[in-house]
Amino acid sequence: MTELSELQCDALGEIFNIGVGRAASSLSQIVNDEVLLSAPGVMVVPREKAAEILLGTEFRQFSTVSQTFSGPFDAEAMLVFPESNALEIVRLMVGPHMSVEELSEFEQEAMCEVGNIILNACMSSLADLLHISFDSTLPLHRFGDTNSIEILEGDEDHMVVLLQVDMKISQQCIQGHILFLLSVTSMANLLSCLTQYLRDQGLA
Repeated sequence: MTELSELQCDALGEIFNIGVGRAASSLSQIVNDEVLLSAPGVMVVPREKAAEILLGTEFRQFSTVSQTFSGPFDAEAMLVFPESNALEIVRLMVGPHMSVEELSEFEQEAMCEVGNIILNACMSSLADLLHISFDSTLPLHRFGDTNSIEILEGDEDHMVVLLQVDMKISQQCIQGHILFLLSVTSMANLLSCLTQYLRDQGLA
């Protein structure tokens, strides 16, 4: 199993924290209200363990947005919100006067926008600080339960960088997860980039 050292894990958390801060600023402009995103807790776990963590939540239905990034290392990124929380985000984006049926019509478009902002902010921080670049696909929105999240299916040797982020808008506390699925090769390349970053900072 590929493991991050404490120094590498701290560096990754700090880099993603910068991205989360950028995402909060962009989301605040969309909802015209202050958006607070917590500093992400970072875990690197096998795909099976990531599934166990999501299965351990109280929620069973999820709204997900995924994008694939390719570059020095490839990653399939996914933003996962409990479906009820996703509808609340959409309500805050489009206004409080819509019915649940009307909100559902906007959910796909709104969640793609939210996912695009958060996932790209995280990957842009990685790209900026590690001096690399990525190409990405368009965001794809899906509904599903814990048994049908595609990123958690497939080869067991893939690793998942799992971030837990709490979002607070207008006193609404919304918990979500950000997952980055990497092959063993891509994980090794990510660690190589992190090691070079720490050397450049005089920390390794």
